[in-house]
Amino acid sequence: MAKDDLVVDGHAIALTHLDRVLYPETGTRKYDVITYYLAIAEAILPHLASRPVTRKRWPSGTGSAPFFEKTMPAGAPAWIPRFTIAHATDDKVYPVASNAAVLVWLAQMSALELHVPQWRIDLSTPDARRTDRLVLDLDPGPSVPLTQCAQVALTIRGLLDDAGIPSWPVTSGGKGIHVYGRLPGPVRSDSARAVAKEIAVSLEKTYPDEVTASMNKAARPGRVFLDWSQNSAAKTTLSPYSLRGLEQPWAAAPREWSELADPDLRQLRYSEVRERFSASGDLLAGLDDTPQPLPEGVVDLGVYRRHRRGDDGARLRSADATATSRQADDGEPPRSPGTVVVPRPMLAVDEAIDELPEQEWAFEGKWDGYRILARLTGDGLRLRSRSGVDMTADFPEFGVLRDALAGHTAVLDGEAVAINASGQTDFTLLASRRRRPGEYLLRLYLFDVLEFDGHGLSHLPWEARRAVLDDLAPRFAGTPAIEIPGLLHGPGARAAREARDRGWEGVVAKRRSAPYRPGTRSPDWRKQKNWNDIEVVIGGFRMGREGNERNLGSVLVGLPEATGLRYAGRVGTGWTQSQATDLLAELRELEIRRCPFIGGVDAPVASSAIWVLPKLVADVRFMDWTSTGHLRHPAWRGIRRDKLPGDL
Repeated sequence: MAKDDLVVDGHAIALTHLDRVLYPETGTRKYDVITYYLAIAEAILPHLASRPVTRKRWPSGTGSAPFFEKTMPAGAPAWIPRFTIAHATDDKVYPVASNAAVLVWLAQMSALELHVPQWRIDLSTPDARRTDRLVLDLDPGPSVPLTQCAQVALTIRGLLDDAGIPSWPVTSGGKGIHVYGRLPGPVRSDSARAVAKEIAVSLEKTYPDEVTASMNKAARPGRVFLDWSQNSAAKTTLSPYSLRGLEQPWAAAPREWSELADPDLRQLRYSEVRERFSASGDLLAGLDDTPQPLPEGVVDLGVYRRHRRGDDGARLRSADATATSRQADDGEPPRSPGTVVVPRPMLAVDEAIDELPEQEWAFEGKWDGYRILARLTGDGLRLRSRSGVDMTADFPEFGVLRDALAGHTAVLDGEAVAINASGQTDFTLLASRRRRPGEYLLRLYLFDVLEFDGHGLSHLPWEARRAVLDDLAPRFAGTPAIEIPGLLHGPGARAAREARDRGWEGVVAKRRSAPYRPGTRSPDWRKQKNWNDIEVVIGGFRMGREGNERNLGSVLVGLPEATGLRYAGRVGTGWTQSQATDLLAELRELEIRRCPFIGGVDAPVASSAIWVLPKLVADVRFMDWTSTGHLRHPAWRGIRRDKLPGDL
């Protein structure tokens, strides 16, 4: 064995030029870089493992020009796991950092920066690239301090918390901050990208002077650029704990959320990151599960090839999965047993239904609750809102669905509702943070089935899907929390009268011959309401008086526009005293100094207003609009905890 060979994880790695200075400003040598990656291996490997690594190399040190490297160089050790991605002109073979030995080899190659995609290689299924995490890259524009990035990161944390997505901040080692979120389960990369873009665009609308989601560099001076695109399957992000190839050996450093409030927040050097890990462990524990070890002797992990369906249509083909990676007869990618994919729900257009004939249309009640897609797999039950928010923990009562359909997998569409003492659905009760036993009955009204036991049903006409749903009805006979409501009598005018007589929110008419079109608003579904409801964003509140105590008087609400939040008026009726108390406590936690409404607010209102971070979506019932564009006679109905401002 040569003098400078190092044995790591049973592999001998030839080390050369250990005294070469890679960071001239600090005198940091290749030896120091190798030592760092060895010391930090336990922390960095869970966030690199099962991901192809793109390297940024500085063979002559950071005082010279670097280059990106994707394909493994000639002469790379045969024991390094590799994965092939088919690009437009050729196949590129990437290394995969499965152990500390690979890290040492990368450091020996002067690969200071390690970049990886958000998706992981999955040897078990020939599926599209999927991820269970997302990332937002907060890049400060010219003259923007790191502390401004930190404030935006804290705002993102609040949005993700509301969506039930835990999050972690990482100072990037460069100029900005990365915010990672752990998704409830694996999703396609384009779905994670869509969520990240939704967050970025929403914040741009709310804080147009501080935040931009635009790729146009001209929009960045004075603002924090929220780069949502790094969730794309074809893009990569600097890995947590990776070094940066800058003038000093800064590293991507996981931080505590409390650190982001520090006015002296700064980037950390690699030695500080190593010391923090030694003292506190991996601050990103919980972001990434430890992947299963590779089977003995496995080095070639397969290849992704692109198909005409686009970037996320690329699918894994491993040595053992070649036969199953072909397209299914219906053009859909094959799934592993027990896999259930949940789409976004189909939506209805606002259109009169009175003239629709019963022979062609079916009529259902329009329920006053939360739209829910229920996914039942061998791993359990998940409930998601229309915008993708995981609401499983919000409705433990619906867990009886597991028992009713034991041994089956399914995707069911429905509405979570609260039924009051009068037998009517009551959104205010449903949305209340303080639920009192006996105050109402909770129900999951099911009205569609998209998949059952691995068979996709979305392509079938409504009548066929309804027949499947009706066949399931006996299974729910002993579960009062689950119900399949009956249909209204047609034609449309009669259905509308029947809904009004029952005190329902309205009617949804569905074309009997129409398939289920996930994620689309289709004229094959038409809704007609019995009164006006609107979803608004709370931007402030005013105090009122009752006796000698100060209480919540009203909330100031607005509607998102392209340039920000436009004031739409005050809401001060419709809540109970306990609901007002809960709401006031929640708003107190969101207080800010600056008015969030573009164009301002009427002076008499603004003089006593307390401004809040505009992150809460509320449902309001109103008569019509005033000549000044404000809500006339609005009444409170409740917080939409299934939605974010970007959903409006």
